[in-house]
Amino acid sequence: MVAMTKPDMPILREHPDEIYQRMVNRLSALAAARGETPPSTEMGDLFYDLLYPLAEEIAEQQQLLEYAFLQGFLPWADGEFLDAHGAFLGLERNGNEPDELYRERLLNRARTEEGDGRRIDYERWARDVAGVGGAIAIEKARHDLSIDVYITDQNGQPGSAELAQQVRTKLEEKRKALHDLQVLPADVFPVTVSVRLLLRPDAVADTVTAQITANIQSYLKGRSRLVYQQIGALFLVDGVDDFADYTLNGGTANVTVPVNAVATLDLVVTT
Repeated sequence: MVAMTKPDMPILREHPDEIYQRMVNRLSALAAARGETPPSTEMGDLFYDLLYPLAEEIAEQQQLLEYAFLQGFLPWADGEFLDAHGAFLGLERNGNEPDELYRERLLNRARTEEGDGRRIDYERWARDVAGVGGAIAIEKARHDLSIDVYITDQNGQPGSAELAQQVRTKLEEKRKALHDLQVLPADVFPVTVSVRLLLRPDAVADTVTAQITANIQSYLKGRSRLVYQQIGALFLVDGVDDFADYTLNGGTANVTVPVNAVATLDLVVTT
């Protein structure tokens, strides 16, 4: 999902000094219109003590108004306001689901019209089930009217058989009568990365390996095409001078991950 930056709204945000100065200007204008001497409004004077706290209160209310205004927009709503958007869209929060995950599901619902029960609809319905991180639906996996939905958990790993059954139960009420529906844990697609590292004398091999592992695992998440050169660039962490003998699944070509699979890493490092 594309990140949506919360807008800056300075028109609703004033410092108490600015508000107080406008009050002082009004007092001065009123006194001039009456032919009177403007009152003293410096710090410690009566009008300052009366009006400056009021200016502070107005400034705080402006901040609350800005917050309340933004809560009316789904991309920036949070907490109970986000729940209200969910009630409007007919999509409840899953237990203690964090705002960011819930908001992403709500945005997906808002941007996608309810369909007729084909691939994209089953993917969305599956992602709405608590515990599901991702879902890929494949049409005609067995015959013309079949839908296979492959799911992952919120850690990006293949969903358990128990989670698959929960999703299957939830989807049953939405299933079109002629569809042969199956919900399955995503397949595991092994990715073996082998490399020889040339380390600096002060480098700690275990620390370097852990950093490279984290880099590659982050790269693999959600990707269907693994680019040989891009993975190679991930070896150049702090402590690595160079690398050699690098292979990706035994070769030097790009690798395609099946759409129904999750890539799992086996990193083989020699020094």
